[in-house]
Amino acid sequence: MPAYLVVNYTVENPELYGEYAAGAGPAMKIGQECQLLALDPKSDTLEGTPGPQTVILKFESKEKAKELYESGEYQAVIGKRLEATSGHFAVLVEGIPG
Repeated sequence: MPAYLVVNYTVENPELYGEYAAGAGPAMKIGQECQLLALDPKSDTLEGTPGPQTVILKFESKEKAKELYESGEYQAVIGKRLEATSGHFAVLVEGIPG
């Protein structure tokens, strides 16, 4: 069953965030093990108080998403995102088979 990783935040340090972005794509194997469905730096807020940047990745399963998220390669760069952003959150949701 597909799974989606939805991440949202406010970029406070664009230079450090750029370093994160350069390493995150290869670490998450975008285009091979997952698909980048959205990367919107100006998301429209309809409810709540999320940050303006939203990223959505699609994986074949929650297990695959967790495997890549928890990999040493991704864990080596995630600290840059956490340091470069504020108000961040990430949720992993199961998709609808289809």
